[in-house]
Amino acid sequence: MMPSFPDIPQLEELLFSVDAALGATESHGALCGMLCAQGATDASQWMLNVLGEHEETSTALQQVGKKLLAIHKMTVEQMNDTDADFELMLPDDDEALDMRVEALGMWCQGFVYGLAVGGIREDTALPDDSKELIQDILEISRAGYVADNEAELATDEEDSEEDEVAFMEVCEYVRMGVLLIYEELQPLQSSQTVH
Repeated sequence: MMPSFPDIPQLEELLFSVDAALGATESHGALCGMLCAQGATDASQWMLNVLGEHEETSTALQQVGKKLLAIHKMTVEQMNDTDADFELMLPDDDEALDMRVEALGMWCQGFVYGLAVGGIREDTALPDDSKELIQDILEISRAGYVADNEAELATDEEDSEEDEVAFMEVCEYVRMGVLLIYEELQPLQSSQTVH
């Protein structure tokens, strides 16, 4: 069995305490985007994007660093696992749905940011499937804002159950989409580097 991600609220607090540029779920999305764009992504390169520049090391910074290194290692292993055991780092199912929707939106924002950091631009030639999936993930990255506006509308049990199912389907779509993008872009990356 794969090890599990660090506790998100705890990581969020640590990231906030060191004035990180990205939050917990967003930083995982960024890592996945960078991996899709570049293949092998150095942990220090990703951590610099998450944490920003720091003059000196603090205990909190060391704690965050350890957690981020564990996330990097786990994510690289998951994305290269043939059993598709890859997971999005999102809040647990027992958290409120609107919070999870917002977290998914943040994850997707991070993913799109990671693609850009990794060198994927709007005019980059990509396979059609990847291009379409990236566009969908970009749309989903705006989900958090929509969820806030519609939160008051969903009141009865049936709606919330349907919303729950819809959320799970979107998460699965993003998860499998990221794996497909990773698979499609890696041959692309290696063929571009050979001269």
